[in-house]
Amino acid sequence: MNDQNAQQLLAKVMGWDDPSVVQEHVPNLQLLADYKYDHYQRFGPGRRFVESLAHWLKQFDTHDRSTALKLVMERLIYISEGELSHLVQTAYPDWIIQERIRLVAEEKDIPVHCIGKIVNDRRFIELGIKSLYLGLSDGARTNEIRRASDGDISNEQIWQAYELGEGKAKEMVEELTSSLSKAEFKSANPRFNMIWLLDDFSGSGNTYIRFDNVSQKFKGKIKKIYERLHKGDLIDTSHYEVYLLLYVATRQAVDHIEYWAEQFTSENGYNPLQVRVLCVIEPEVSFMSNTDTELQDLISNEAYCDSRASDKHFRVGGTTDLRWGFAGCALPIVLSHNTPNNSIYILWGPETFNFHGLFPRVSRHREF
Repeated sequence: MNDQNAQQLLAKVMGWDDPSVVQEHVPNLQLLADYKYDHYQRFGPGRRFVESLAHWLKQFDTHDRSTALKLVMERLIYISEGELSHLVQTAYPDWIIQERIRLVAEEKDIPVHCIGKIVNDRRFIELGIKSLYLGLSDGARTNEIRRASDGDISNEQIWQAYELGEGKAKEMVEELTSSLSKAEFKSANPRFNMIWLLDDFSGSGNTYIRFDNVSQKFKGKIKKIYERLHKGDLIDTSHYEVYLLLYVATRQAVDHIEYWAEQFTSENGYNPLQVRVLCVIEPEVSFMSNTDTELQDLISNEAYCDSRASDKHFRVGGTTDLRWGFAGCALPIVLSHNTPNNSIYILWGPETFNFHGLFPRVSRHREF
């Protein structure tokens, strides 16, 4: 549908008979569409935002449509592909390199401001080689991190998944041995010292680490990773640092991960997990902190939700109420490649259900 027809459809749905009202809203919406929203990767071929907005608004009762539009115009946070790529590109120089500088400064007792002395130290080079990078999901963008390092990170140091088989682990250690030898470092039992866990977004932190009250056990990716690392075939278990590097995360997720990871690691005698976030979403962004009763009523309306979208993976967040998102995060966030289910349902609801979201989500899990 071309822009003119889409705008006419939107005006019809909203009941905008006065041309001045159309001009008040449409130019801004079209600008947002051109700049960001048209590029949502889960839209079908040829589909554009203004048309999708009109069809989405039509699902609401007539008296709720202006409130829904207000949500889009004033509260929606859309992180574009370019913005996320920018975060990834800054991750290596702004975080990964800086942590290596800090470690070398501590080990060698060099003042941290003496950057030239630190980066020219052989230990700085050695730690670069002994760094391992693991992706925690398909949004980890491991290839972009590698390219952003300008050759500092080799293919043999990075893997797009955290569940490494013994064969792959053996291969990576063999390549580590070769790289250390080429750089003229001697090591009787080469192992990685710095482990970087990479991911694009966390809204609640539950999938990374949580304590299951029924089984009385810790669960999540962090638990699996530490248990894998402590087999000893990949890392030097007597001297290692583990970092979780998130490109975007809520303050709720950071607090949750840090608290439960500290409980888990101390209980098992592991070195602590260090959380680093490039872009932190503060609590006031959540609709749980919102005092606008119209928006609250819109989001909580059961007619604007389909309970069939609640599955066992959603219930891991501790709630079955889809309206406020996974773990009740109630976020207004959309990522260009997929809308997180931590956002409110009216934004991410799948197209296959009776009420679909403005930016429909494709789940990473499927129940049969």
